[in-house]
Amino acid sequence: MFENLRRDIARNSHDGRWYTNPGFWVVAIYRFGMWAHSLPIYIRVPMWAIYRLLRLPLFFYHVHLWAGRSGTRVGAGLRLTHPTSIMIGSGVEIGEDCVIFHNVTLGTGQIPGTPKIGNNVDIYPGACVLGGITVGDRSMVGANCVVTRDVPPDSIILAGPARAMPRSLSPVARGADQKAGAGTEPAQPAPPP
Repeated sequence: MFENLRRDIARNSHDGRWYTNPGFWVVAIYRFGMWAHSLPIYIRVPMWAIYRLLRLPLFFYHVHLWAGRSGTRVGAGLRLTHPTSIMIGSGVEIGEDCVIFHNVTLGTGQIPGTPKIGNNVDIYPGACVLGGITVGDRSMVGANCVVTRDVPPDSIILAGPARAMPRSLSPVARGADQKAGAGTEPAQPAPPP
């Protein structure tokens, strides 16, 4: 536990002030829970109760990172940048020196199982890695990507660029326009940008 905490401190230290980084404390509480779970039963129970109390503030951040036998397995050096709304499901494996941003989900999907994240992987805001897939070492998962297939090592996954389409091609928008325009003059199309 202490070797992992030293690596976490090194990765979360900005100007030497790791103790002010909430992402470090989320990971430190997880490490305490894993340590408590490894103790003999007569010591584990009170330590597990302390772990549960330490987890209470994490509910304000909406971070789900559980320790224990069926919890998440996290390598040393995890960095949670802006640790809010992060869901890491039971059984997920995260390698060493990974970076996870806010609004990330790692959990079950259509492929049975849970994700295995390699070493030195960056997962950017809004990304979802779902199902029994593997994200290879040194890969990057871009913002708002939904990953449901294996990612080879040294890859960058990006979401498709947003494209504009005319409202007339959308049956839903066409129906709404017809309802809004019932009994009035037809709407003139907007000039092209």
